[in-house]
Amino acid sequence: MSFYLSKILWLIVNPFNIFIFITLFTMFLYFINFRRLSLIIYLINFIFIALISFLPIGSYLTYIIEKEFHTNTKIPERVDGILILGGATNPLLFKEFDQISLNGSAERLVESVMIIRKFEKAKVIFSGGSGIVNRSDLGHSQVAKLFYKKMGVDINKIFFEDKSRNTHENIIYSKKIAKPKKNENWLLITSAFHMKRALLIAEKNNWKFIPYAVDFKNIKEFKLTPNLNLLSNLNSFQSGLHEWLGLVSYYLMGKTEKFL
Repeated sequence: MSFYLSKILWLIVNPFNIFIFITLFTMFLYFINFRRLSLIIYLINFIFIALISFLPIGSYLTYIIEKEFHTNTKIPERVDGILILGGATNPLLFKEFDQISLNGSAERLVESVMIIRKFEKAKVIFSGGSGIVNRSDLGHSQVAKLFYKKMGVDINKIFFEDKSRNTHENIIYSKKIAKPKKNENWLLITSAFHMKRALLIAEKNNWKFIPYAVDFKNIKEFKLTPNLNLLSNLNSFQSGLHEWLGLVSYYLMGKTEKFL
């Protein structure tokens, strides 16, 4: 239920959608002679869009989450298990062209190859089903399996969990496969901006991880200064807001004990 609810809520609060809906609404008000109100709402909407376009507010939202993982995590000599979270592939394009298609979070896969080879005796789980409504055939695991095979990794030693549709299910379904023990060292590989949410869910479900954050989106000395990267700032705001909404909504739904 929470999976479908999250999809619906994101359609409503997606900043691009809000901008379009408000613009259409102001046009409607204008044509029915509520012109002053229409102008006020339009100006507020315009100022908001201008702010998130000229200021890297979205990048700052991501930076707040990422900075906790700026210091390289000390990995112990013994690693009993490795959990790699999906989200680094484009299953639709993979199916369409029958070749590996990676997105902006490709580091989740690329870095994991080195970790898997370094800890040969560790149990490895790749978790990633389909996050697309009514398209269970478009899972990340099928793309990852071909990726690891082409990288020369023995895919027979990797457990591919392909039922999860979101981060909460990543952790829940993977734990059933892992059956982790209290004295085991488990490594979690995912994007830095996504790491906090995954760790909080794992903590709620009594699974302790050593974070191995990858795919950083911002430099360590980040400054919130105006720039002309308008489209980049808009896209960053969308992705940053999405992650913060995920943190807050998971907390409100009781899937985590805190949201930061």
